[in-house]
Amino acid sequence: MRRLLTLALIVTLGLAVGCGSGSGGGSTPVGVPTTVTLSPSAGQFVASSGTLVITAAVATGLSNTAVNWTLSGPGTLSSKTANPVTYTAPSSVTANTPVVVTATAAASSSSTAYLPLTVLPAASVATANVLAISVDGGPAPPYPDGAFTSVTICSPGTTTCQTVDGILVDTGSEGLRVLSSEIANLSLTTLTDSNGNVLNDCAQFGDGSFTWGPVGLADVRISGEVAGGLPVQVISGTPPSGDCTGNNENTAPLLGANGILGIGLEPTDCYIPGTGSPCDSSTGLAGSPPPGTYYTCSSSGCSAAFVPVSDQVAVPTVYFSADNNGTVVTFPALAGSAATLDGTLSFGIGTQTNNVLGSAVPYGVDANDNFVTLFVGQTLTSSFIDSGSNGLFFPSALTVCTDNASFYCAPLATTATNEGASGTPIGTVNITIDDADTLFLTGDSAFSTLGGPNGTVNTCAVDGSGSCSFDFGLPFFFGRSVFTAVDGQTTTAGTGPFWAY
Repeated sequence: MRRLLTLALIVTLGLAVGCGSGSGGGSTPVGVPTTVTLSPSAGQFVASSGTLVITAAVATGLSNTAVNWTLSGPGTLSSKTANPVTYTAPSSVTANTPVVVTATAAASSSSTAYLPLTVLPAASVATANVLAISVDGGPAPPYPDGAFTSVTICSPGTTTCQTVDGILVDTGSEGLRVLSSEIANLSLTTLTDSNGNVLNDCAQFGDGSFTWGPVGLADVRISGEVAGGLPVQVISGTPPSGDCTGNNENTAPLLGANGILGIGLEPTDCYIPGTGSPCDSSTGLAGSPPPGTYYTCSSSGCSAAFVPVSDQVAVPTVYFSADNNGTVVTFPALAGSAATLDGTLSFGIGTQTNNVLGSAVPYGVDANDNFVTLFVGQTLTSSFIDSGSNGLFFPSALTVCTDNASFYCAPLATTATNEGASGTPIGTVNITIDDADTLFLTGDSAFSTLGGPNGTVNTCAVDGSGSCSFDFGLPFFFGRSVFTAVDGQTTTAGTGPFWAY
């Protein structure tokens, strides 16, 4: 199971701006920084032969508010000095192509802002928000019931990029996390505190594992969507002894993936739904930094730390210029098992013709992002939908496998009833479990009837103690479109967070 235990605040859209003083047009008065901001402020896609008008705003203590433009990648700019400027994409590209437009203040050469773009082949524009995903065993097979995809990660403000395959798609966690070995040729902007100590993230999952590593800024391109200046976790190393504990999964064989694309209900990985971020001291939610979340590290060790929301590892979706209110994971139906199973991840809910809710029913969640499942006489009050879990996991007296206690080796055919946190809607889900040992002997990667234990049966108490979760993992997604609406983002079915199917 992969269920991020740290809770996830809405990230301010836009890119970092430079400030400082330099030559050109006279020096900036002391104490008056020069800043540059762009409109649009969030990354964009442009069709081949398409155009985009970009406007720069310069704030300075001088009268000189001019800018100089530069272009990295194919295409042309209408001028190097006009404001606004028009970018024109090349007439033809054969694949998604990264481009960066940068504005530099004429009054201060160190004051810049950039806009990351992706130029798309004309045929790709209609599906710019759609990403192919596949259950195929992953980069370190065998990995049963894992949905994998590819993302392109770029050094910020450049067209130096690396496409990383084998990224696990996970609706049960928040943020992009990638093994350092997969992006060794990139130069991300590592985040530090005011003393130069490196910011590290401890992401702890429900299966007792964790990922550890520094937080860096990257430009992330996923299909045609662009998330500029996105805080991501670079998985590497070992945390200091303390409260970031469990199984350290810092290699592909241990993680079973080259990274995790967390597209869960919250915008960042440290959030109390509807309340604020306990990792941000400005919220006043915590008297001290929450343990097991963020740390600042120097040569002498690491200490738990507060982190501004803008520096927290974030769901890429909320950094997109559009299609930024949630996601849709869609797979065809599967009876039994298959060597591979292909599906799609679509960004946005009700923003395009390919991501409308249709007949899908929204299930609201409680303050812990959970809903209620009635299952074989149990009222499981902390249930959730998690594509990063590779089975249906629930408390039961079913026999587990002798060689792998993570899965059931006894059959089951029954139903579960899901209730939204408010008591409605109510819907029935068919549950079928088969012998995991028999399933694995097929050599397949996709299984519709894989399940395992999740605590002790009949122990969920009214106060929420005991085993109260039904984890609807990847088999639940087969034959469905499952929508994940991000907390605070507006959709055609109301404001997130909610799941819908």
